[in-house]
This record gives sequence, structure tokens and C-alpha cells, in this order.
Amino acid sequence: MYYIFALIVLVVGILLVKKVTTCLVKTIIGAVVISILIFLYCVLS
Repeated sequence: MYYIFALIVLVVGILLVKKVTTCLVKTIIGAVVISILIFLYCVLS
């Protein structure tokens, strides 16, 4: 269940990065996605 959610978040993040060309926005989105994945990893550990 958590893996499916993480996969959806990752796909959405990639789609947003592809649509937006601003480096700053790419960095923010990347940081948010990584933060969510780290949070999920900590919760599952």
C-alpha cells in the first residue's frame, strides 16, 4: 500500500517536472518528493 502511494507521488513529481522548466521549481518539487519518500521509509522502518 505504501509502495503504491510512493510510486504515485514519484510519477506525479516527474510529470510536474516535465511540464515546468524552471530550475527552482524542479528543485522544490524534487525536495518535496524526496522528503515524502524519506518520511515513508522512516515510518515503515
